[in-house]
Amino acid sequence: MDRVIGPYREWRASLRSGLQWLAKAGAAAGQGPDDTARAALAEALRYVEGTLLPASLAEEFTLFPAVDGVLGLTGSCGVLEQQHEAMRQMAGDLRQVAAAAEKDGDTLAYARYLQPLLFGLYGLARAHLDAEDAVFLPLLDEHLSESQVNVLVENSERVASAKAAG
Repeated sequence: MDRVIGPYREWRASLRSGLQWLAKAGAAAGQGPDDTARAALAEALRYVEGTLLPASLAEEFTLFPAVDGVLGLTGSCGVLEQQHEAMRQMAGDLRQVAAAAEKDGDTLAYARYLQPLLFGLYGLARAHLDAEDAVFLPLLDEHLSESQVNVLVENSERVASAKAAG
């Protein structure tokens, strides 16, 4: 049971629920029909661009410094920052393949490229979120005050919204 971190956990809920779009798009890319695959891919891209990547950037400016502060270290989240970079690179690759599929009007023809990207991004993002939920959120729950968590949520929302807007 959370002591004070609940509002931050709630803010992250869309990250976890949106993972479904990556899995659905990966499955649809290989099965069709093509209009279903294109719609699923569009939803997955909206999630990645509008939620996952903006929240990742927000973590780098809010969550990771909070963890560093609690631990009295700098760079304690370096591995997770590298995971963010991998997600950004995979998202860029996904955008390129999705654009090519859209241009050719044939998502199914690109399934062999789309599926590894979509399922890989799903796996990486899920493992990343699971690690943060299991390690960082209990740590912060133990050491932060309610007001500090509220600032963490407000700043995370602000950074993610700015990134999502452009």
